[in-house]
Amino acid sequence: MFCENCGAKIADNDMFCQNCGKRVEFPATQPIPEQNVSQAEPEASAQNSEQAAQAETVAAQQTAAAVAEPQQPQANPYTQQAQQPQVNPYSQQPQQNPYAQQIQQPQQNPYAQQTQTNQYLQQNPYAMPNGQQMAQQPKKSNFKINKKMIIIGSVVLAVIIAAVIVICILVSNANNPVNKMINAINNGEYKTANELYYNNYNALSDNKAVIDAIQAQVDAVKKAYDDGSMDYDTAMDKLDDISDLPMSYETSLSEVRSEIRELESSADYLKQGDEYLKKKEYSNAIYYYDEVLEKDTANYKKAQEQRAKAIDGIRQEYLDEAKEEFDNGEYKYAISDLQNALDDNYLTNDEKINAQIATYVDEIIKKSDEYFNNKDYENALDLIVNIKNMFDEGSDNYTKLNAQLEKLNKEIPVKLQDISFSSSNSDYFYRYQSGSKDISGNEYNSDNVCTMSVSKYHENAYAEMYVNKGYKKIKGIIAVKDNNYSSISSDTRAHFEVVGDKKTLYKSEVLTNKSEPINFAVNIKDVDTLTIKLVYSKGSGSSGMDVILSDVEIYSVDSSEPDAPANETSEVSKVESSKEESSKAESSKPESSKAESSKAA
Repeated sequence: MFCENCGAKIADNDMFCQNCGKRVEFPATQPIPEQNVSQAEPEASAQNSEQAAQAETVAAQQTAAAVAEPQQPQANPYTQQAQQPQVNPYSQQPQQNPYAQQIQQPQQNPYAQQTQTNQYLQQNPYAMPNGQQMAQQPKKSNFKINKKMIIIGSVVLAVIIAAVIVICILVSNANNPVNKMINAINNGEYKTANELYYNNYNALSDNKAVIDAIQAQVDAVKKAYDDGSMDYDTAMDKLDDISDLPMSYETSLSEVRSEIRELESSADYLKQGDEYLKKKEYSNAIYYYDEVLEKDTANYKKAQEQRAKAIDGIRQEYLDEAKEEFDNGEYKYAISDLQNALDDNYLTNDEKINAQIATYVDEIIKKSDEYFNNKDYENALDLIVNIKNMFDEGSDNYTKLNAQLEKLNKEIPVKLQDISFSSSNSDYFYRYQSGSKDISGNEYNSDNVCTMSVSKYHENAYAEMYVNKGYKKIKGIIAVKDNNYSSISSDTRAHFEVVGDKKTLYKSEVLTNKSEPINFAVNIKDVDTLTIKLVYSKGSGSSGMDVILSDVEIYSVDSSEPDAPANETSEVSKVESSKEESSKAESSKPESSKAESSKAA
């Protein structure tokens, strides 16, 4: 028997463990079947019962003695008693039944000792028999250590088992043809992969894992090419090698090969565009930049940046050429070149070109004002009209130029020689007489010089025009012309008149071969029909007279030109007024007239 606490061996009759002192628990004793005792021997049974009672008495006495007189720890009465089970004083009584020996065995039954021990323990449950001190309860840590060792051992055993299983699986997988082929593909051993495929066709044909491994190789090539770690030639060679693998047609290899070719061409287009850009061949550069694929992300972004530079170059060429023309006074050509730039596919509706055109239009308007201030009305009008016709009606530039034209038409007077007359005696009214001289030696060189001629044979010369109440003033210079071919007799007389709606608005002083140039200004507001005429005085000399009409102009009612003074009704007053004007201009007018003529020329 072994101790349940410490595991030490225990003698059969020991009640306590000699090592740790734990009480020994014995299993309950089965009662002796009654059929073992013969009914024919009642006396033997009674005797045995009596002997058992005596044995219990002796055991009680021994227990009391053990308590009163402690024995040495080495002595164990129970052990000694167990060693001499045959010695029983009660067994010396005569035995009359052969079964007596069998009945006497209960005297040696340990349960009798257990009864004695129980009585002893009731007095001191912690004392050892015969006065020995019971060993102290051992610490439970010994048990825990043993338990931990069991757990650790279990874990180690589980790990070993798992490792064995894994090794078995790995060995099995390594020998699997699918895994062998995948490993060969991953290691780039394509020849080995082909051999495995044809040697294990049934297991490998259309195997998804193998196809996925081939696809992974294709994807790796594409990624390496995209990030620049693999050049085009290497990538194509690698794809060619992969294409030799069985089932490569099940992957995207063909699409990847085509895409890499497209990307390589895209990169080449970028390079060619850069070369043309360096040569300032901007249109060619843009052509190649436009061929760069949008999916070629990095190159596409750079191509767009370079394309913008090429467009800037084209724009600048147009701007430079237009500036040179504009600075040379070739305004129409400058505007035309910039409009052609807008027709360029790369500069359609270009903001900078449109802005430059608008700037030039403003400069042209200023130039027309300069012409106007110098009384170069023709150039002022022609410039605006010619440029305005280059723009679509309703556009901003057209609107600005048209407004300038309306302003000029209001401000610029109408020249006498440019007026379409409703009626005149053209034989005696002459246009375009620039270069004429008066009798004082003044020369009139402007582009607005006319002459009128009268004599006793044709007493008046006139020109009639419809002004429809749209003009407010007519002014100019009249002077007696010096005719080299004939002299004016001293008694020849004539006068100049301005008539509105058959009413004389102005009549000059009498003109003779001694008259000085006369400035006149007549109010013609609310006049529908305006007539100017030269009248020969009856009874005067036999020679005729020619009169110069220089810079005679009429002004619109909307013109900023100051109004002429109200017309006098008295003919004498008109003549006197004319004399005053002539007197004021007598000293200065010829020079002024020459200066104006020179400027106009």
